[in-house]
Amino acid sequence: SNGHRLAEAWCRNCHLLEATSPGSLSRAPDFVRIANRTSTTELSLKVFLRSNHRSMPNLIISPDQANDLVQFILSLKRD
Repeated sequence: SNGHRLAEAWCRNCHLLEATSPGSLSRAPDFVRIANRTSTTELSLKVFLRSNHRSMPNLIISPDQANDLVQFILSLKRD
């Protein structure tokens, strides 16, 4: 998917795109962990991607790119 390609290009340096094993160290939470947080929704991810963060690069992304990233992250949610 386009969201996966964007995550590979922009996010992979800090975030793992797959789940990590318990106890493994990463600079940032993996995308599966983010997707499965109870607070993670489509809206919360879109707001997060459009906000500045000290610990993340300030990416300038289009609304379509944000939608693609959000859909990719949400696709990792486990029921």
